[in-house]
Amino acid sequence: MGTAVDYAERAEECRRLAKIAPRAEDWGHFIEMAETWEMLLKHQQEKFARQQEQLAQQQEELKQQQEESRLQTIALADRFRNVLFLSDAAKPAAKENNDEKAA
Repeated sequence: MGTAVDYAERAEECRRLAKIAPRAEDWGHFIEMAETWEMLLKHQQEKFARQQEQLAQQQEELKQQQEESRLQTIALADRFRNVLFLSDAAKPAAKENNDEKAA
């Protein structure tokens, strides 16, 4: 935002110089320069506002992606929990079958 402050200061300085300009021609040039600096200031502020909007939108998209990832991780953990539970339940039955075959 430093550039915008610089533009504002330059516009203000041009307006100050216009007030003390001895010739009307000089006054006109200073006013024109001040208007140019103000136009640059306006464009810089608009650009900054657009960048802020884009940043906010990107942050929102990132939050949504993080939430989707979190939900996918939970779903995957649930799926593996069921698989591990079933394999753990199958172990005693398999051990009993092996014990019976050995006997």
